[in-house]
Amino acid sequence: MLFDISPDLEDIRTRLESDDAAVRRMAVLRIGETADPDAVGLLVQALGDANADVRAEAARVLDEFDTVDGVEALIASLSDANEAVRISAAETLSEIKSVDAAPFLLSGLATHDPFAKAALLRAIKPLRVREALEPAMNALGSDNVQVRREAVGVLAYLKSETVLPALLGVVRNDPDAQVRRAAVGALVFADGGHVHETLVHAVADADWLVREEAAQVIGRLHIVAAMDALIDALDDDYWQVRQKAACSLGQLGNPAAVDALGAAFAHPISNLRKEIVGAMGEIADVSARPYLEVALNDEDPDVRKLAAWALSKIG
Repeated sequence: MLFDISPDLEDIRTRLESDDAAVRRMAVLRIGETADPDAVGLLVQALGDANADVRAEAARVLDEFDTVDGVEALIASLSDANEAVRISAAETLSEIKSVDAAPFLLSGLATHDPFAKAALLRAIKPLRVREALEPAMNALGSDNVQVRREAVGVLAYLKSETVLPALLGVVRNDPDAQVRRAAVGALVFADGGHVHETLVHAVADADWLVREEAAQVIGRLHIVAAMDALIDALDDDYWQVRQKAACSLGQLGNPAAVDALGAAFAHPISNLRKEIVGAMGEIADVSARPYLEVALNDEDPDVRKLAAWALSKIG
């Protein structure tokens, strides 16, 4: 049986030179059991192995070491001929949270490989380095959907007002719904007055996931001027959009929305009815009392409990 002894770097180094790929792969796995920082060099060596399984395992095991020593090798592995190796390298890079890795990641963004560029953008996003702003802005013009989506994520994490015009343009014009949705979510750091019209536009987007995200962001930013758009969204074909619209109307707290919420209460989905009753409780206006008294007899016990709570809020 292989490796009955405790991990030893010299032994592992010897096994990494074996002609048997299975032995080399097991050696890589044993590296993960060591706490020796010198083991990172062996993993970097394994990233250049002739066998794709060994390379993929090395990329995964590097995630267990809190160091940036292997970052350059991982970046190179993003262009590996084997898909599993590329994916493992991308996943490990995304787990490196040290800003010391930023210079390597930024340098790698010069690549024309869409997979590598998307992976690098995803890895640099949580580092929140200002130097990532320009390459992320440039990446918004990529032909690759994943690259654009990851670029939006970088800009969202930077939370800079200077990127707002670009994000608003993505919400209105990007051909991919996932990218538009990500851009809508990225607007949560903005001043509501600056993004009001674009979010109203997004509540009427062709894709329901974009509409759902927009309805939610309006409430989080407390954009009272968008209330009519939320009321319209209570008639959306997708109950999930209606649910977010109801929640946001509760956050806005305007009694003018009560009758629209009451009209939407007849929906068969109980989760939507709960959200509507909760919104009425947040608004806490006496005009909601007739609707809430009806909700006290709802077939769903959670709806009934919320109705009682909402009536107590009205007093």
